[in-house]
Amino acid sequence: MIVFNLICSTCEIEFEGWFGSSSDFQEQKRKKLINCPSCNSLSVTKSLMTPNLSSKSNIKKTPRLKKAMVNDIKKYKKIIEKNFDYVGDNFTEEAKKMKYGEIDERPIYGEATLEQTKELFDEDIGVVPLPWSSTKKIN
Repeated sequence: MIVFNLICSTCEIEFEGWFGSSSDFQEQKRKKLINCPSCNSLSVTKSLMTPNLSSKSNIKKTPRLKKAMVNDIKKYKKIIEKNFDYVGDNFTEEAKKMKYGEIDERPIYGEATLEQTKELFDEDIGVVPLPWSSTKKIN
């Protein structure tokens, strides 16, 4: 089936027409079987329409997106590792000390369990999970 955008020359209303093929449209027009649904005029023509092209099924789009996302994560990781202090398992304690003014605030990252993270949220301390596992270890 082909869908054509049709237009009436008399009342200028636009509507769709479904045909088995382009030649079916021509045949029905020649036999005066196509008329305007608004004014019943027979002066109906095809109007401009965009082609309905399907993409090739063998094109893989997601790997490029995944690769871009991985590259972005690597960039963020480098920035964080360069500009933030890694505090390891002491993350919860360090975040609380900064919140309550016991130590100066600074950008930190480290490890926290789910319970520790909930604890930080309960104390109105914002944390953001990082999309990678830390490669740093404190002895």
